[in-house]
Amino acid sequence: MPPGRCTFALVLLLTCLLRTVSAQDSVRTLAGLPETPGSLDGTNTTARFNDPSGIAIAADGSIFVADNQNHALRRIGTNGVVTTLAGLLGTPGAADGSGSDARFDSPTGLALGPDGALYVSDTGNHTIRRVTTNGLVTTLAGSAGTADYIDGPATSARFNQPLGLVVAPDGTVFVADSGNHLIRVIATNGTVSVLAGNPETFGSADGTGTNAFFNNPVGLALAPDGSLFVSDANNFTLRRVTAAGVVTTIAGAAGQDGSADGPAASARFGKPAELALAPNGTLYIADAAHHTIRRLTPDGRVSTIAGLVGAEGAADGANGLARFFNPYGLAIAARGQLVVADTYNQTVRELLAPFAVGVSSDGSARVIAWETVVGRSYQVQFKDGVTGAWQNLSGPETATALDISQTDAAPAASRFYRILRAD
Repeated sequence: MPPGRCTFALVLLLTCLLRTVSAQDSVRTLAGLPETPGSLDGTNTTARFNDPSGIAIAADGSIFVADNQNHALRRIGTNGVVTTLAGLLGTPGAADGSGSDARFDSPTGLALGPDGALYVSDTGNHTIRRVTTNGLVTTLAGSAGTADYIDGPATSARFNQPLGLVVAPDGTVFVADSGNHLIRVIATNGTVSVLAGNPETFGSADGTGTNAFFNNPVGLALAPDGSLFVSDANNFTLRRVTAAGVVTTIAGAAGQDGSADGPAASARFGKPAELALAPNGTLYIADAAHHTIRRLTPDGRVSTIAGLVGAEGAADGANGLARFFNPYGLAIAARGQLVVADTYNQTVRELLAPFAVGVSSDGSARVIAWETVVGRSYQVQFKDGVTGAWQNLSGPETATALDISQTDAAPAASRFYRILRAD
């Protein structure tokens, strides 16, 4: 495994206490050409997008993209081929239908339902649409061209610039109704209601149901316990909404734009966009205004994992060298890698997030454990003392799950560890 193709984490263990550090990021472009808008199907960088926004990833690894200013839904196959699933590239409208007969107006949010269908926030039409795997488009709720707030049956309900959405395992759809400053619910019987927020009234107060306030909520992520994480963009905060509609602020401070990492309460964000929740409880955030990807770990700490605050760009690379330009869409693939809609770069990118490495000891052996991307190979190395030579602890290991551990059965008192990852 040549050094030029690896990133590494370095861990120094002098005691039996648990220590955790992170290896660096790695970013590559999957499809599209930086800062080159267009409307072409094709393979990898021959394809063109026009403000790609929401991302959803199917079980087979296919990536679906809400191509906002092309007014269409695109698909990136596992072979890198980009095709148009529904809508006519560059042509806005509101028609239901199949494939290129259907029309959208600035689709933004995407989510996959338990039946494999795509749910779309058709932002410019103020509607929620449903798209089958073969491209048949129907309107689920709202009325095209009518921005308003009305609860009730799907056909009479009204939305105002809906953005993020997620679908629960039972088929319930949650919507960030951004222009109405609400989190809405579309029940499986089609009834639309408010989970949290005060209709058509922005604010930042925590509370329950309509006693809570949002300011243009954007991204949603659904936790296993049924609660929602919300990127409250114009409040510069992350919020949590329980299934009973209880809203709390979990990171950032209302009205305080910034880029500070650290404990959640002192961290700052700039226009957080879409969210993605990992199986281990880590929440990833596309911080659009700062051109970065952030994460909030279950222990309540925020860190920047890719991109440089305030530095727009399109560079791929590892160890902090990658740059983004208003990243918006975000999703986690089954193998553990992140997929990012890098909106103003007109590209879709893959991000291998920095992985946490923990070293623990039972008094004799030490266990080195780390997060992985399935299919990637990792090599644990050690050396005794600062001047020692690096040696392999065992052979390289290819990940078959989202975490791995190896045991050092006879460690020296003072030993360094590192993990090499093939890029």
